[in-house]
Amino acid sequence: MLEAIRTRRNVREFFDNPVADRDLKTIIEAATWAPNHRHTEPWRFIVLAKDGEARKQVAQIVYDWTYDNIKNPNQKRRIDSSEKAKQEILVAPAFMYVYAVPGPNDEVARENYAATACAVQNLQLAAHSLGIGVGWTTGKPCMADVRPTIGAEPDWQTVGALYIGYPYEKPEAVRASVDEVTIWR
Repeated sequence: MLEAIRTRRNVREFFDNPVADRDLKTIIEAATWAPNHRHTEPWRFIVLAKDGEARKQVAQIVYDWTYDNIKNPNQKRRIDSSEKAKQEILVAPAFMYVYAVPGPNDEVARENYAATACAVQNLQLAAHSLGIGVGWTTGKPCMADVRPTIGAEPDWQTVGALYIGYPYEKPEAVRASVDEVTIWR
């Protein structure tokens, strides 16, 4: 387990090989074993089929949002950035949104969001154990409101969009030492 935690990385460049539905179900099931304080099971997963109409619509919504909101006045760069965001969604072997269901008050809503973030980490670790990479983003695909297009409830909180596939490479990473991030009293 410690080795998986140390070697799992966020990746978004994949081979074209499809990810089998059974593997997606396996990693989603692993996600559902995340801790959730009140047993609310607040996570919701929406998988957009490769070449499916919903994924195409989402990709266009993200393109439009990127074009309208990018801070670059250079027209070519705006178009290129928008097209890159769109293509990244379209070419990912699997693509999924993750939402947290709100709670009856702010405290439970925060707990539900945190539990859903833990669920995504479980999903990433399970995927890693199967040789599958996951790129978790809260960027452009989450800035554009795609909820009506994919059937998410308006009050669900976006936890992220996940690009999923078999990674080209497994990047290395370095972390600060425990002593640099821990206060012992």
